[in-house]
Amino acid sequence: MTPKCIQLDLYRTAIPMRGFDHAAASRLLAESILVKLTYEDGFVGWGETLPREYVTGETFDSVPEDIERTIWPACVKEDLLTPSVNPKPIPDKASRRCLNAAACAVDLASLRRVFHDLHNISPAVLQKLAHRARPRTYIDTKVSGVLGSKDPARTARRFRLMRWFGLTDFKLKLGLGEGEDRENLRLVHKKLRGAIKKGLATLRVDVNGGWDEDSAPERVEALREYDVCAVEQPVYGSANKLVKLAKRCRLPLIADESLLTERHAKILLAEPEKIWWNLRLSKNGGFVPTLKLMNLAAQNHVNIILGCMVGESSILSAAQRRLLQLAPVPRFVEGNYGKFLLTDDLLKGRKSLTFGYAGNLRTLKTDGLGVDVSDEKIAKYAIHIKTLTL
Repeated sequence: MTPKCIQLDLYRTAIPMRGFDHAAASRLLAESILVKLTYEDGFVGWGETLPREYVTGETFDSVPEDIERTIWPACVKEDLLTPSVNPKPIPDKASRRCLNAAACAVDLASLRRVFHDLHNISPAVLQKLAHRARPRTYIDTKVSGVLGSKDPARTARRFRLMRWFGLTDFKLKLGLGEGEDRENLRLVHKKLRGAIKKGLATLRVDVNGGWDEDSAPERVEALREYDVCAVEQPVYGSANKLVKLAKRCRLPLIADESLLTERHAKILLAEPEKIWWNLRLSKNGGFVPTLKLMNLAAQNHVNIILGCMVGESSILSAAQRRLLQLAPVPRFVEGNYGKFLLTDDLLKGRKSLTFGYAGNLRTLKTDGLGVDVSDEKIAKYAIHIKTLTL
């Protein structure tokens, strides 16, 4: 008989960071909501989400409440927590407001329903879920370096370290101030332009909605001087607003906060060549909803970026690697930064999932999520919020 999930525990974590700035926030602490699912056979599944109010409208208070009142009852009622040969997505929206971050945590914790036996998944199931006959045995996309600081000298130091580590693709955060942005761009472009001209490197920028709609086209055009290949979320606004803005810009735009659901994605398909998609597990509702969006993008020849939230632990990094084994290959990947950004992680011992030299990622060989979460680290960095049972 297939084991069922019998208990869900919620935690809130806080891990010190090495510091990171962008236009929407400056972070010194990595905070997240963890979900622990316990099955009747003793198996434990972990999920993680990093709610951002400026992204999905969710907070660290709303996520546990939504899991308890909406998502957990729906999972129990629809039997979405039992490993099966017909995996179903956890609902990513069960009310009028977005519940993507809350759904993500539960969705990842229940990944056993997809990866409970990594080597014996039904090809028919994979064809339906991922349009593939089997998971990839390797990951053929490299991780990008993400830069951005109000101190250009710090940006330059980080850039040098990333180049020494073999990284070739970079995202530079803008919206930190006119002078800071200009100097950061100048410093990075000066060192990277030769490689860009030879096709050996790329530079894109992320404004995090820091510009106004009227000046955005002119600002985007000015970035062509710096060999920028695409501009992420230059203004805050709806998918419709981003489509209108893209028509006024020669450089491609990247949808981040404007792309939460499949409904938004279908609006953005009005400009498939001029709008790239940045998809993130916490933002887009978890593993299965994000995989569906990646398949939709690939079917319509849209460039995909598989991104992350700043401060993700190895739980989300592991889920991202699992996704890369099944999903269409994205143009860029951001994530698996682990202890590059965190002072500690949640895995046993000193382990932390980070990308290797030149941004390479290895697949995870074990079943389930593929990581071993430390009870000791949970006790050190997490506060137990509540327990839910059948």
